[in-house]
Amino acid sequence: MASHKRAVALTTTGVAAALTVAFVPTAHATGTHPATDRPAKAAGISLTDDQRYAIDEITNVFENGDITSGFAAIEDYGDGCGYTAGYIGFCTQTDDDVKLVTYYDSQEPSNPLAKYLPALKKLAAAGSDAHTGLGGFTSAWKQAAKDPVFVQAQFEQAHVNYLDPALAEAQKVGITSALGVANFFDTAVEMGPDGAPDSPDGLLVLVSETTSKAGGTPASGVDEHTWLGVFNQVRTAHLKNPKTPGRKSDWPDSVDRVQALQQMASAGEWNLPLPLHVGADFDYTIPKRSAGSPI
Repeated sequence: MASHKRAVALTTTGVAAALTVAFVPTAHATGTHPATDRPAKAAGISLTDDQRYAIDEITNVFENGDITSGFAAIEDYGDGCGYTAGYIGFCTQTDDDVKLVTYYDSQEPSNPLAKYLPALKKLAAAGSDAHTGLGGFTSAWKQAAKDPVFVQAQFEQAHVNYLDPALAEAQKVGITSALGVANFFDTAVEMGPDGAPDSPDGLLVLVSETTSKAGGTPASGVDEHTWLGVFNQVRTAHLKNPKTPGRKSDWPDSVDRVQALQQMASAGEWNLPLPLHVGADFDYTIPKRSAGSPI
């Protein structure tokens, strides 16, 4: 379940009207990505490759403090999630890791993680945070993280499981800015893309509360900038007093994620121009996207 993610602070992403967020495949040893790498679609939203890169990397900074170290990160934080690994914290207690490793194996057979799939499936099916059958898994993960194909796979699975739902909800609400999508994506990653009872602090819960407080949505005529300001207030309140089990020890310390996003809004960076400074406690500048940057 996506609501159990680590949060890292340094002091501690009508049919005729539908616009496509293009996916640009990255070539690798096994060829281009298969047709299952479908583009995400949302009416009224059109993200450039630079904007999608920025959305990914904003959350990468929030989770890891930079945009490079998180892919190899793996640790059991004792929060009931089992191993939390990768740039957005794929968990062995849920099917996050199963989906990622299964996809990676389809792209890069004979990889160091493939042998753990049976154990990962059993743990996810049981909702268990145990390490049964995962001896050597942390070393294998770090080895796999040296492979650009695995790094790209992490981004792609983040898109399928979190960016696609965030875009779908943004479409319903009437969000049109890249920064608005970044708000929804980061919320989905940290707090879950769904709602109660599975995610009592999830994206859908926050959207509902924001709509009530704002008296509507951008789709119904409320100014998008105003609505997102209320959304940030609602998200902050949930982070400070979460209903999700096990989050009271870490989520209150992650309000700086919302502060950084609000600072971008105050600076008028709705299009997420690169290079992009991530403020609050993070103080990190996301560089321009290079030809080799995964998106």
